[in-house]
Amino acid sequence: MSESVGGTNVYEAVPHASPEAVVVYCGDPRFQTAFEPFIERELGLRRGQFIPFVVGGGAGVLANPERLPKEFKFMKDRFELIHRNFPPIKRVVLINHEDCIYYRMLAQRVPGFLKDHVSKLRDRPGEDLDPIARVFHRLLAHLGLRIELYYARFTNADHSQVTFDHVLA
Repeated sequence: MSESVGGTNVYEAVPHASPEAVVVYCGDPRFQTAFEPFIERELGLRRGQFIPFVVGGGAGVLANPERLPKEFKFMKDRFELIHRNFPPIKRVVLINHEDCIYYRMLAQRVPGFLKDHVSKLRDRPGEDLDPIARVFHRLLAHLGLRIELYYARFTNADHSQVTFDHVLA
């Protein structure tokens, strides 16, 4: 909500933010209207209680650090920065979603020997959540973060409704 003060628009902020979690999700505009209520209602996190980490492909780059080293380093560096500046955070929520454009791009970009693996995941990014959890525990365990995994999928043919499945890893 905004108001005008002296002809300048002024917007609300969270003056005493105390983040408890990092929520990693994709910037795909088709899912944005679903992410906010899901985070608040189902994850129990209001504005100021979480750090949104919005990146194309969501947590997908964490699945293949050896194959996508620059993208993995970007994510790793951000998690370490967040950990240093907000040490109380111990919870990370990783969300992938159906029909991810990032996964389609990967299928075109990766070398031939990886194409079969990526092609299988292109239409099923939810299957990447288990490898993502393993990599997170193996390479980011020093941060002491507990992870939760979710998969967002369309529930109707016109893609106007989304549900979130909790994925156990």
